[in-house]
Amino acid sequence: ISNCYDLDVFRTLYQSAKHKPAVLQNRFYAESNFDTDLRRFCKDRNVKYQSFWTLTANRKALATSEAHEIAEAKGLTPQTYMYAFLMSLGYATPLDGTTSRVHMAQDVAVMERIQGGEQILTEEDQIKFARLLGMPGL
Repeated sequence: ISNCYDLDVFRTLYQSAKHKPAVLQNRFYAESNFDTDLRRFCKDRNVKYQSFWTLTANRKALATSEAHEIAEAKGLTPQTYMYAFLMSLGYATPLDGTTSRVHMAQDVAVMERIQGGEQILTEEDQIKFARLLGMPGL
């Protein structure tokens, strides 16, 4: 299911579906409160949450000196740090819309590090970055 930003609507779809939704794809941005309640609902029911418009919608936060500092400390760009942040939550996957081969290679590299078992972000890192984005909760 894509572009469903209302928890009541998604809950009704989920409860009434014979074949339960396996994935919810939504824009990941402040105006939707970063889908906090929807992401929690998905996590509790083992539904994958896939974000799109992830970098574009959060351009301001990613351009801050704080974002650059914390990303550089991990050997990442702010953009790849954002992807690592989402993947580190364990149930969220960013959909990558880049057309740049360089950016795609960077994005795949961070994904491979995480899938290989590397813990790039600690829980403290997650909380700090969530605050930077203006997220109310993980």
